[in-house]
Amino acid sequence: MFRDFKREAEASLEKAVRQIEQERDIHIIDEENPDLKIEEPREIAELASTIPFKAASSAGTNPIEIGRDITDKINLGEETKIDRVEFAEPGYINFFLDKKQLPNVVETVIKEKGRYGHIDDGAGDIVLEHTSANPTGPLHIGHLRNAVIGDTLARILKAAGHNVETHYYVNDIGRQMAILLTGIRKYGLDENKKPDLAVGHTYTKTNQEMDEDDETEIEDIMRRFDEMEPETYRDLTKAVEYCLDGIKQTLDTIGVSHDRYVRESKFIKNGLVNEILETIDEHAVKDGALKIEFSDMDKDLILLREDGTTVYALRDLAYHKWKSSRGEMLNVLGSDHKLYIQQLNRALTLLNIDNPESIVFEFVSLPTGKMSTREGTYISIDQLQSKLMEKALEEVKERRPEKKDSWHKEVATEVAKAAIRFEFTQVAPEKPITFNIEKAVSFKERGAPFIQYSHARATSILHKAGDHELKDGIDIEKLTHPQTQKLLQTISKFSYQLEKAAEEKKIHSFAEYTLTLASEFNQFYRDVPVLETGDKEKPRLAVVKASQIALENAIKLLGFHAPKEM
Repeated sequence: MFRDFKREAEASLEKAVRQIEQERDIHIIDEENPDLKIEEPREIAELASTIPFKAASSAGTNPIEIGRDITDKINLGEETKIDRVEFAEPGYINFFLDKKQLPNVVETVIKEKGRYGHIDDGAGDIVLEHTSANPTGPLHIGHLRNAVIGDTLARILKAAGHNVETHYYVNDIGRQMAILLTGIRKYGLDENKKPDLAVGHTYTKTNQEMDEDDETEIEDIMRRFDEMEPETYRDLTKAVEYCLDGIKQTLDTIGVSHDRYVRESKFIKNGLVNEILETIDEHAVKDGALKIEFSDMDKDLILLREDGTTVYALRDLAYHKWKSSRGEMLNVLGSDHKLYIQQLNRALTLLNIDNPESIVFEFVSLPTGKMSTREGTYISIDQLQSKLMEKALEEVKERRPEKKDSWHKEVATEVAKAAIRFEFTQVAPEKPITFNIEKAVSFKERGAPFIQYSHARATSILHKAGDHELKDGIDIEKLTHPQTQKLLQTISKFSYQLEKAAEEKKIHSFAEYTLTLASEFNQFYRDVPVLETGDKEKPRLAVVKASQIALENAIKLLGFHAPKEM
């Protein structure tokens, strides 16, 4: 509903501004992408526009005079979700939501159930690459942030109407994989360990104990990679698949999956790497290695080593050419890739290939310092989950000591999974994170357990009432409590917040909305009695049901579960 309200406000405001432009022969907003300066103010109205300030600059007048003129020209239709439009000095046009429309939200939510809030506008195809850690060991918590951002963004984009294909780009070729293969041939793998952990142990040992013979073997393997020599490629594929098996196990425990695992070697085998070389040759410089020089950057982009073997960047260009035909490209990358992103985009432009949009995130801080798979100084996702599970069990047992151990474990598992995802979802990617385990699983903090408990509370109320089916319309007179209306208005913003998060590629804004939704429901629970309230009980139960559905839908988009009891 709120999404429709905003669209109506935008349409009516644009029409009024166009009329002013014509009457005064001035230009205020663009023809193709009109920026009407509409935002959500913290108080007074539901929406407000500062367009009078921009209009005043164009008209050579003051924002009060032209703001009143614009406001007077706003005409509302007969069927409108706008109660009124008012001008406020020094230059704000305020749009007020018709609160009488709010009970309709309850009926809509209960009718649409799991589809409530989703948008079916056919927003286009997107190829989203995320996680993409080298298959040389376990995923650490830096990879975790990448995976959670990517997976949550994919869920939000799909719900907003996009066709999304998620990729894990597998580095199955190159120096790091040559090091791994050398190590496996020299030391083997401990089959008693989880596959990715066994691979990580061998990879770290190889890096730490490397000698001249190993270096010679690594260089030889890299040459054989590019030649796609059958035995080397077979051994490499086996090692990669073995490590990926362990990585997939880890990702599955946090609810992350990928539609395709795309291997770098694919683009050597299908000849696309050679096509890129032929096309970009006129822009490249041969100075020992083959490279593209960027005078305004600290480093050049290397394409071929001096010995003629390919490097990651060349294969990545081929990958981007291949996937550019599949839809809009989105990449989730760590902040240490900032220079590479600039280089990649410039090279793609030279090849007449669209640039991907990059979601760049800061890394997770640890008291032990920087995480490195090569040095073995990392905290894996598996280790973090184990610690979270331990703390979550303590919290759950303390809250519900009368329950059985099996129940404690089941709920603690869901709390730990929710905590591990929400802590990386609620913070803007450009901000660093210091992960606090105790805070993440605490029911006293405004985090994932708080959201889950809010859903469980709604479920409990409905259970006590024998659940509730909305068979008749909502009695408007029974839903006039201010907190009821505030809650319903928050629920009505679901699709608006979803669309906003999808358009801006900002999953943290939807996480914040979910927290607000949970907070408003809990305030409703405190302020508005539901059970045994006579003729007000059924309408209020319907509000609880709508809240439960909205919370569950939001929780699913954030990638965790909503237990019925906590």
